[in-house]
Amino acid sequence: MNDPRSTDDRFPWAWVSNIALGATVLFASMALARYRTYHNETFDLAFYARMVWGAGHWDLANPLVGAPLWGLHLSLVLLPLGLLARFVPLIPLLLITQAVCVAAAGIPLARLAHRRIGHPAAAFGALFAYLLFPTVASVATYEFHPSSLALLPMALALDWFDRRELRKGAVALLFAAACREDVALACGLTGLALAFRRQHRAVGLGLFAFFTAWFGLYLFVVAPRYLPREGSLQLHYGHLGSSPAAILVHLLRHPVATLRELATPVRLMYVPRLLLPVAFLPLLRPRWLLPALAPVAINLLSQFPTATQVHSHYATLAVPFVLVAAAHGVAHLMAMGGAQANRWGAAAACAVLLGSLHMQRRAGVLPLLARRHDPSAYRADARLAALDTVVNLIPGDASVAAPDFLLPHLAARVRIFRYPTARRPEYIVLSTEHRRRYWGTQELWRSTEETAARGALFWRRYGVWAVVGDFIILRDGWPIRTHARGRYVAFDPDPRVHAAHVDIGASMAVAGWGVEPVANGARVVLLLVVKRPWPFDLGLEVGWGPMRPHLDRLDPARVHAFLPFDGAFMPPHARVGEVVRTTVEVAATVDELRAHGVYFGPRRVDGSRLEADSAHWTRLP
Repeated sequence: MNDPRSTDDRFPWAWVSNIALGATVLFASMALARYRTYHNETFDLAFYARMVWGAGHWDLANPLVGAPLWGLHLSLVLLPLGLLARFVPLIPLLLITQAVCVAAAGIPLARLAHRRIGHPAAAFGALFAYLLFPTVASVATYEFHPSSLALLPMALALDWFDRRELRKGAVALLFAAACREDVALACGLTGLALAFRRQHRAVGLGLFAFFTAWFGLYLFVVAPRYLPREGSLQLHYGHLGSSPAAILVHLLRHPVATLRELATPVRLMYVPRLLLPVAFLPLLRPRWLLPALAPVAINLLSQFPTATQVHSHYATLAVPFVLVAAAHGVAHLMAMGGAQANRWGAAAACAVLLGSLHMQRRAGVLPLLARRHDPSAYRADARLAALDTVVNLIPGDASVAAPDFLLPHLAARVRIFRYPTARRPEYIVLSTEHRRRYWGTQELWRSTEETAARGALFWRRYGVWAVVGDFIILRDGWPIRTHARGRYVAFDPDPRVHAAHVDIGASMAVAGWGVEPVANGARVVLLLVVKRPWPFDLGLEVGWGPMRPHLDRLDPARVHAFLPFDGAFMPPHARVGEVVRTTVEVAATVDELRAHGVYFGPRRVDGSRLEADSAHWTRLP
């Protein structure tokens, strides 16, 4: 083909653009729904949202990682996004921009395939192969990453290079490299692949030198000065070295050991899984797979569990090169077929369709097609109202530490931290959702999540400021007994209980108790007397039903473990001599509780008695 642009006037712009627009709407809707329902489980969206907000307010230090904007990654594209975020909502701006860039990248890839293959259906086949690629929908609908924005300029560059419009292609590579520093390495290898053609050699080598220098300058000069002490470098490559230079030295000194590490089943299957959606057709014309070596090598060397998963964002940069190489592979196959070219092309299209659907089914997230698609991740659940209240309660100018799923909603502020943190924010949001999983069992006391929650609640610098559903807001300097007053301590007489004095060892006595019906069972109300300071890890149990032998004692047929004071007030903060109140809801009716009596027992975190000389169970009169 003398002029690679000769078929472009027959390109189905309207159809392809409308399909890409539909994909944009789908991707953006899924991403926004996940965000709105608090189902972003990692902190990437919050991390980049805070960087964008900071860039718009000229606050280039990111408190989430303790590094400046150029410390962990060099993403210059965040600067203009930061300016836009001053006028439009921050998170929708990021997610919609990402959806547009990811979906629109399919248009230049479809145009390249239409040009190379020369069949009217080639554009649609390439577009659907791209949209069905497991990585594409995953990166467009979950979190936010600047490397996803690079898909559009990278695809445009490949299309323009194929049209021999080298200047436009070079400019597009500049925009792609501005998205993240590792994209620059892929841009450099794109220039090297371009240099395989003699007429493009000078331009290709120039691009290779420029972008490789860009990447090297950041990696070995800028990054070592500003990298956080604990960040993605350590998470991914800490086994190879503590700095980029140390990692390079390790790879050069220990090539055999490095190859041995790469020879694991997961890593050996990584490249085949990337090629399976396009039926391994890139291997027929592998020149444009050369730039994909950059992200592939980076991912293979990583020790992070998801780095070699096809659906993860780490594979994003490999996708356009795999699609372009596949288009060249199909064109080569049809050229080899001669008079049977269309038949060979149809066979290749069927193979790509099967491979794409198979990998989308196994690793994708598209509705109706992917088994990994979880509809509940995009729907409002019972915690939505509580989380909205939490976000609205925290002042917009206050510093806060919170779980990852809350951070995107709190990112537009000067100081924000992941919880747990060594910093001292004004507010801490604790999630106690784990208590629902361990409800009624002793695992509630000794789970790792509850251990962390106890530590935060016991810290006398912070007091419980508000409890909203399964979430506790702590405030710096807030009195530790304020929330408990009127609920657990210093309360008015409770008509639900009757007096019943029972000593339970030297530390505790029962002053009264009662039961009342509730929607799903009954609520037991206990009035306890603090005779000695209570331990940090106090847990409580109630039992009912006939007594049955268990080891060296008798236990009630049904036992329910719970936290004193709803887990919102630490037992050591109760004062000696005062009467405190705690309640628990159990899955039994009032009649069931009264039929055989109610038993009570205070415990330590290991399930042992509060005191060695106290009874394991005490029947409440």
